[in-house]
Amino acid sequence: NWNQKLTSELFFLGYKQSFADHSLFMKCKGSMVTVLLVYVDDIVLSGNNLSEIQFVKNHLHSRFHIKDLGPLKYFLGLEVARSKTGLVLNQRKYCLELLSELGMLG
Repeated sequence: NWNQKLTSELFFLGYKQSFADHSLFMKCKGSMVTVLLVYVDDIVLSGNNLSEIQFVKNHLHSRFHIKDLGPLKYFLGLEVARSKTGLVLNQRKYCLELLSELGMLG
């Protein structure tokens, strides 16, 4: 039920839902791009306009009392590392956990 409320709030803010992935919402206005990805009760918010990101966080917090966990480090088994040239995504931690569970680390 909260997903329907979240979706209507995002529509109200001008976001469009992806046809390919209904958990992905995007807002493009001129050169500004903001992307929001929802997985169960986790939200990843990114974009190139910090004031829009802060506005969305404040709006959602006023409606749902969300908690900002800071810069993204891990999401769905993906590790996110930042560099001067962009983002690096890998599954190192996830693979090590799988190998450990199966007793194959050596």
